[in-house]
Amino acid sequence: MFYLIHLAIFMCYAVLGFARPAYADEVVVLDTRPGVTQSFLLLEPKEPPKGVVMLFPADEGIVGFRKDGNSYEVNREGGGLTAHPIARETLREQGFVVALLAPPSDRSNGMDTRFRSSEQHTQDIRQVIAWLSQRYNRKPYLMGHCRGTYSPASVTTRLKNDGIAGLILSSTRSQGHHGSVTDYKKGVISVPVLLVHHTDDHCPDTPYSNVKRLKSFYDAVSPNVDVISVSGGDTDRRGRCRGGAHAFNGLQGEVSHAIARWLQRKDFPSHINEPKR
Repeated sequence: MFYLIHLAIFMCYAVLGFARPAYADEVVVLDTRPGVTQSFLLLEPKEPPKGVVMLFPADEGIVGFRKDGNSYEVNREGGGLTAHPIARETLREQGFVVALLAPPSDRSNGMDTRFRSSEQHTQDIRQVIAWLSQRYNRKPYLMGHCRGTYSPASVTTRLKNDGIAGLILSSTRSQGHHGSVTDYKKGVISVPVLLVHHTDDHCPDTPYSNVKRLKSFYDAVSPNVDVISVSGGDTDRRGRCRGGAHAFNGLQGEVSHAIARWLQRKDFPSHINEPKR
């Protein structure tokens, strides 16, 4: 029903010759499985969109949205780069629609790796992809950070790239007891891939030393696999798996600008080197 209401509003604008509002913050809730809803915070740029980016927060993916005037505050910003306000606002300022994903209603306490790799998760995200694609007439890019990288990697593999423009994986999970994104079937993902990693990442599951192996995995059939290496910023070891270098602390703006340039197929820095803070 929610989907049909939005579709009807869109068609009314088209028929009457009115443009949709050029700037809006809203929380969208879709019925994705029987008795299950999938919500996301939708941020639109002021100008016509250059593209669409879906953000998958790290850890268990738990985020909450609270309306504050004409915008929304995001509760629990511990989801790494993809949940950080600088990242989503930078992407929006650069002309991109941003969709920040919350867990589905039946996983309100968080998503473990098994669920992120499941058919149920794919069903939820497929509906979001379809909604965004119809609204903006563009395939979205899927962007995940740390544990959140399982979602775009799994969904893109299960959907065999259908409806997806590309992948952006930052501090990618490449080892540990939760496994690696390379555990998914090789030779399936044929969309562009961007890997973003900090050279001093202290998280044991996302070491920079595995970047070459990750690139080789996606190089199998992807038309281009690019890497942005980051150094400097706040590299505090105390936040080794949630903050510090792992989350590009102090450099979220620089990293997000580089990602935006990659999304626009402009020259982008393959290395971001800043003094430690």
